[in-house]
Amino acid sequence: SHDSMSFCLDVFSPVLRSEPCLLRVIDRLFPCWTRPCVSRWATTQQSVLSDQCDLGIRFLDLRIARKPSGGSKLFFAHGIYTLMTVKEALDELANWLDAHPKEIVIIACSHFESLTDEDHVQLVEFIVALFGKKLCSSQDTPTLRSCWSRGQQVVISYGNQQVVLQHPELWTGIPYWYADSPDPKKVIAYLEDLMRRGRPG
Repeated sequence: SHDSMSFCLDVFSPVLRSEPCLLRVIDRLFPCWTRPCVSRWATTQQSVLSDQCDLGIRFLDLRIARKPSGGSKLFFAHGIYTLMTVKEALDELANWLDAHPKEIVIIACSHFESLTDEDHVQLVEFIVALFGKKLCSSQDTPTLRSCWSRGQQVVISYGNQQVVLQHPELWTGIPYWYADSPDPKKVIAYLEDLMRRGRPG
């Protein structure tokens, strides 16, 4: 799902540092106007991850960020920051996977707004500890049958190549095909064009 965690955006959090300068200035002057507008624009999901998985979603787009005043906790972001932490969201997903042992999800971790090298280390350690043997190694060529026989349920795509090179549990960033159009004909044409070009490499 696109921006999977945008269902819990925090209208009391500031606009991201990566947003355009003009928007950040307006946010400082008129936060009571800016943040609700950004929240309405940035909300692309309505449900927690377990509900999204119940509805059939198997690709989760997790845009991870450090809030300026969030301490050591990591959150998610899309325009503004979320209320739910990375730990809370992934714990919920791990519980869902425990209840659905034949299901496999792809978790795309990306953006990493304001994360430090130490944040990456702690995030990967948490992911590896949480999912453990459920992680499908990037050294494998998985099939459903091989994943089921090994009890593997999670592919972690990590959008920081330097970190990926240090951890065989992580996969390189998976290209994200997004047509950016509500018109079904344009979306289909976009996807068909990409398919004609062949698999991303």
